[in-house]
Amino acid sequence: MTTMRRDVGRFAGGAGVVAATCAALCCAGAPIIVSVLAATGLSFLRSDAILLPVIAVALLVALWGFWRSSKVHESMMPLAVGCVGAVALVAGVVFLHGMIAKVFIGVGAVVLLIATVWNARLPRACDVPLRPNP
Repeated sequence: MTTMRRDVGRFAGGAGVVAATCAALCCAGAPIIVSVLAATGLSFLRSDAILLPVIAVALLVALWGFWRSSKVHESMMPLAVGCVGAVALVAGVVFLHGMIAKVFIGVGAVVLLIATVWNARLPRACDVPLRPNP
């Protein structure tokens, strides 16, 4: 059961971060994402009416995954770092404009990535078997 819980939390955290980051970069107009959407005929997805709910749901999934994993490795730090990254990402997408918005989106994405890697590596530290005392 613990292995299943750990895997669900790590997957949800990572998948949520990737989805939120891609949607936020699309909002920021990142050339690679905009060109891929145009090449595949999916340019209509650049609408804020579509991207903002996608970002919200993806961040909720990521934070839920961090919270779920925190019950396995008993550390709330990846969740706290993820919350900081989520706030920076949302601020850059929703509240800020211009170059500072792009900076906040980039910083938020990097902080979320750090939280994801931290969250994924913590359970491994918990799985180290103890050697019996001789």
